[in-house]
Amino acid sequence: MNNFKYIAIILVGLMMFTSCESWLEEEPKTQIATDNFYQDKDQALMALTAAYAQLKSGPGYYNQQFLSNVYASSDQGTSSWKHGDFTKGILESTNGALPITWNEIYVAIRDANNVIHKVADVDMDEVIKSRIIGEAKFLRALHYFNLVRCWGEVPLRTEPVRPGEEGGLPVSSRTDIYNVIISDLKQASENCWGRGEVRLGETNDLGRATAASAQALLARVYLHIASSVRCATEGSAGCAPYAEFGTNYKAYYDSCRVMCDSALMQPGYALASSYQEWEKIFDADKGNNPEMLFEIQGSSATGQGTSVSNLFSPRNAGLSGGGWGGTNKMIAGFVQSNVDYTDVRFDNAIIHAYEDNTFSYELLPAYNGYARYLLDTGERKGAVYNVFTSKFIDSDATTEYTSQQNWHVIRLADVYMMRAEALAEINEEPALANADVNILRSRVGMTGLDFSGLSMAEFREALLRERAAEFFMEGQRWFDLTRMGVYEEKCKIAFDPKNQGKIQGVRGPEDYTWPIPITEVSANDNIDE
Repeated sequence: MNNFKYIAIILVGLMMFTSCESWLEEEPKTQIATDNFYQDKDQALMALTAAYAQLKSGPGYYNQQFLSNVYASSDQGTSSWKHGDFTKGILESTNGALPITWNEIYVAIRDANNVIHKVADVDMDEVIKSRIIGEAKFLRALHYFNLVRCWGEVPLRTEPVRPGEEGGLPVSSRTDIYNVIISDLKQASENCWGRGEVRLGETNDLGRATAASAQALLARVYLHIASSVRCATEGSAGCAPYAEFGTNYKAYYDSCRVMCDSALMQPGYALASSYQEWEKIFDADKGNNPEMLFEIQGSSATGQGTSVSNLFSPRNAGLSGGGWGGTNKMIAGFVQSNVDYTDVRFDNAIIHAYEDNTFSYELLPAYNGYARYLLDTGERKGAVYNVFTSKFIDSDATTEYTSQQNWHVIRLADVYMMRAEALAEINEEPALANADVNILRSRVGMTGLDFSGLSMAEFREALLRERAAEFFMEGQRWFDLTRMGVYEEKCKIAFDPKNQGKIQGVRGPEDYTWPIPITEVSANDNIDE
């Protein structure tokens, strides 16, 4: 992918222009001039690579802000002051962080739409054409999945903007949005190639969507619908909008299971075979290892890195590049209520000791913060009650944006965990989850669990604990809590365990999604406030 990255930067730079039109019309700040492009296979591939580049082309999406907004919306911890409204549950449409992410996702959708529709008319081999369109549909599905989970009903555009087209689109229903997502991912799973597969002289480079990643993402889509619909039928006000899908949630669980089975049959992927191997799968220089199904690509090349390390590592500790860091921190209440801190997947996913320019820090016995000592004297200077993850360290990064650390969108472990949940829910038998959950535990040397005899409510709580340990700080927690209808409860426990009335613990059904930015509501007459 590295050569393609440089091509994408050149393309975007050459085709730059600005627009004052509504972002809902997807008039871009940067765009490939489609009238003179898409003439052959090479240009089609370049356009696809430019569409990948939009995943982290600016600060709002996977490069930075989106990750912190999602994290701050969960019960795991706190983010910087810029994301305080997400943490406190007081998010309004006027929040300045919202339009940046919103805009960049719609720009990414614009580029995917252009590839899907323009490449269809290019004179080239049909196998490669289908692959290019399949990858673009994977990207479009990922973008809309992020939009619908974060904002709920949003404008749905599946074709390029026509010259002279005026006015923004109204929001579409969740069912309509998910229908497009599902259709796109089905086509992607049929047309994307395998990991490293070579056909007709073309190689499916690491970093691109594959059949397995499309199937795994589709499984996640089905699981999100299934659990949200189930919770809606059980009276969850936060999940109530998913009632429009009907009441047959088990059909979606079964579709999830089918997609998990398919993804696990794809070659080229494998779980770590030992604890020692598992320890290294998050290393900055181990991106695209066989446990990773799809990742946002980082690089040490100037302008091609990610800020993931800075977001999740302490500032000035030599664990990330540049002069800022420590944005996202875990709070004590999360550990105390939601995870067994002796679980090696959690214990080895946090930083136990570090130093900055003034202090050294050592993890407290309760895993709820760090004891702080002056470097020059060793004198104890209190403690800081937050904890950082070790999953995104990049000590070789020289600046904030030269980190080669990838962001893990979906891992093979999640396919096993999703299948475990689906099997238990379909049959209302928790023991059916034992095998897949214990595959993940045994690979790191932990003893197996037996869910036999648990009620479904008890099983769901146990499963959330397993997911909290396995996917700690990987951006899944908020979505897990909302789709399972326990968002209010878990935030209350984590942020206000002693029932002191802390504002961070207060969540309601309205907090299951973010408000559409006021800038879009103002610019688009078809969106109601």
